Amino acid sequence: MALLLMDDEEDERRHFNYDKIVEQQNLSKKKKKLLMKKKELLTDDFQVDVADARFQAMYTSHLFNLDPSDPNFKKTKAVEQILEEKARRRQQEFTEASERQINTAEKETAVKKSIDPALSMLIKSVKNKTEQFQARKKQKVK
Repeated sequence: MALLLMDDEEDERRHFNYDKIVEQQNLSKKKKKLLMKKKELLTDDFQVDVADARFQAMYTSHLFNLDPSDPNFKKTKAVEQILEEKARRRQQEFTEASERQINTAEKETAVKKSIDPALSMLIKSVKNKTEQFQARKKQKVK
Protein backbone atom coordinates (compact mmCIF):
# COMPACT_ATOMS: atom_id res chain seq x y z
CA MET A 1 0.00 0.00 0.00
CA ALA A 2 2.84 2.38 0.79
CA LEU A 3 4.30 1.72 -2.63
CA LEU A 4 1.06 2.80 -4.31
CA LEU A 5 1.08 6.10 -2.46
CA MET A 6 4.70 6.71 -3.35
CA ASP A 7 3.91 6.35 -7.04
CA ASP A 8 1.29 9.11 -6.78
CA GLU A 9 3.83 11.47 -5.29
CA GLU A 10 6.23 10.86 -8.15
CA ASP A 11 3.49 11.61 -10.70
CA GLU A 12 2.83 14.97 -9.06
CA ARG A 13 6.49 15.83 -9.30
CA ARG A 14 6.64 15.13 -13.01
CA HIS A 15 3.65 17.32 -13.87
CA PHE A 16 4.11 21.07 -13.67
CA ASN A 17 2.64 24.15 -15.21
CA TYR A 18 5.29 26.45 -16.67
CA ASP A 19 2.90 29.43 -16.75
CA LYS A 20 2.33 29.18 -13.01
CA ILE A 21 6.05 29.04 -12.32
CA VAL A 22 6.70 32.16 -14.44
CA GLU A 23 3.80 33.98 -12.81
CA GLN A 24 5.14 33.21 -9.33
CA GLN A 25 8.57 34.49 -10.31
CA ASN A 26 7.10 37.72 -11.72
CA LEU A 27 5.06 38.26 -8.57
CA SER A 28 8.11 37.78 -6.41
CA LYS A 29 9.98 40.42 -8.49
CA LYS A 30 7.12 42.88 -8.08
CA LYS A 31 7.03 42.26 -4.35
CA LYS A 32 10.75 42.93 -4.12
CA LYS A 33 10.33 46.23 -5.99
CA LEU A 34 7.52 47.28 -3.66
CA LEU A 35 9.63 46.46 -0.63
CA MET A 36 12.52 48.49 -2.04
CA LYS A 37 10.24 51.49 -2.57
CA LYS A 38 8.93 51.22 0.98
CA LYS A 39 12.47 51.06 2.31
CA GLU A 40 13.36 54.19 0.32
CA LEU A 41 10.43 55.99 1.93
CA LEU A 42 11.48 54.84 5.37
CA THR A 43 15.09 55.97 4.96
CA ASP A 44 14.06 59.42 3.69
CA ASP A 45 14.46 61.86 6.58
CA PHE A 46 14.36 65.16 4.69
CA GLN A 47 11.95 67.66 6.27
CA VAL A 48 10.18 70.38 4.29
CA ASP A 49 9.02 73.62 5.83
CA VAL A 50 5.71 74.05 3.99
CA ALA A 51 5.05 77.37 5.72
CA ASP A 52 8.21 79.01 4.33
CA ALA A 53 7.21 82.24 2.58
CA ARG A 54 9.96 81.89 -0.03
CA PHE A 55 8.19 78.93 -1.61
CA GLN A 56 4.64 80.30 -1.82
CA ALA A 57 4.70 80.23 -5.63
CA MET A 58 4.99 76.45 -5.44
CA TYR A 59 1.41 76.34 -4.13
CA THR A 60 -0.10 79.04 -6.35
CA SER A 61 1.66 78.87 -9.72
CA HIS A 62 0.99 76.20 -12.31
CA LEU A 63 4.65 76.41 -13.34
CA PHE A 64 5.72 74.51 -10.21
CA ASN A 65 3.23 71.62 -10.35
CA LEU A 66 4.64 68.18 -9.63
CA ASP A 67 4.24 65.61 -12.41
CA PRO A 68 3.96 62.06 -11.04
CA SER A 69 4.05 60.64 -14.59
CA ASP A 70 7.60 61.92 -15.10
CA PRO A 71 10.12 59.05 -15.06
CA ASN A 72 12.37 60.98 -12.67
CA PHE A 73 9.56 61.52 -10.15
CA LYS A 74 10.22 59.98 -6.74
CA LYS A 75 7.44 59.82 -4.19
CA THR A 76 9.02 60.76 -0.89
CA LYS A 77 7.69 62.00 2.42
CA ALA A 78 8.63 65.55 1.49
CA VAL A 79 6.71 65.36 -1.78
CA GLU A 80 3.70 63.97 0.07
CA GLN A 81 3.87 66.88 2.52
CA ILE A 82 3.97 69.37 -0.35
CA LEU A 83 0.99 67.75 -2.06
CA GLU A 84 -1.00 67.69 1.19
CA GLU A 85 -0.23 71.36 1.84
CA LYS A 86 -1.25 72.28 -1.71
CA ALA A 87 -4.55 70.42 -1.32
CA ARG A 88 -5.16 72.04 2.07
CA ARG A 89 -4.55 75.52 0.67
CA ARG A 90 -6.78 74.84 -2.33
CA GLN A 91 -9.58 73.76 0.01
CA GLN A 92 -9.05 76.81 2.19
CA GLU A 93 -9.22 79.14 -0.83
CA PHE A 94 -12.42 77.41 -1.96
CA THR A 95 -14.11 77.92 1.41
CA GLU A 96 -13.00 81.56 1.56
CA ALA A 97 -14.36 82.19 -1.95
CA SER A 98 -17.69 80.59 -1.07
CA GLU A 99 -17.90 82.72 2.09
CA ARG A 100 -17.24 85.84 0.00
CA GLN A 101 -20.02 84.85 -2.40
CA ILE A 102 -22.41 84.35 0.48
CA ASN A 103 -21.52 87.77 1.91
CA THR A 104 -22.05 89.49 -1.45
CA ALA A 105 -25.38 87.68 -1.89
CA GLU A 106 -26.49 88.89 1.54
CA LYS A 107 -25.52 92.46 0.62
CA GLU A 108 -27.46 92.22 -2.64
CA THR A 109 -30.57 90.98 -0.84
CA ALA A 110 -30.22 93.81 1.65
CA VAL A 111 -30.07 96.29 -1.24
CA LYS A 112 -33.09 94.68 -2.89
CA LYS A 113 -35.06 94.89 0.35
CA SER A 114 -34.33 98.59 0.61
CA ILE A 115 -35.88 99.27 -2.84
CA ASP A 116 -39.19 101.14 -2.78
CA PRO A 117 -42.22 98.79 -3.23
CA ALA A 118 -43.64 101.00 -6.00
CA LEU A 119 -40.35 100.70 -7.88
CA SER A 120 -40.33 96.91 -7.52
CA MET A 121 -43.91 96.77 -8.93
CA LEU A 122 -42.76 98.88 -11.87
CA ILE A 123 -39.83 96.50 -12.51
CA LYS A 124 -42.14 93.46 -12.47
CA SER A 125 -44.53 95.16 -14.86
CA VAL A 126 -41.77 95.96 -17.33
CA LYS A 127 -40.43 92.39 -17.15
CA ASN A 128 -43.90 90.93 -17.81
CA LYS A 129 -44.46 93.21 -20.79
CA THR A 130 -41.10 92.35 -22.36
CA GLU A 131 -41.79 88.63 -21.91
CA GLN A 132 -45.18 89.02 -23.60
CA PHE A 133 -43.60 91.00 -26.43
CA GLN A 134 -40.95 88.32 -26.99
CA ALA A 135 -43.59 85.56 -26.94
CA ARG A 136 -45.63 87.36 -29.62
CA LYS A 137 -42.52 87.87 -31.69
CA LYS A 138 -41.71 84.15 -31.58
CA GLN A 139 -45.28 83.26 -32.63
CA LYS A 140 -45.02 85.57 -35.67
CA VAL A 141 -41.74 83.99 -36.71
CA LYS A 142 -43.17 80.46 -36.65
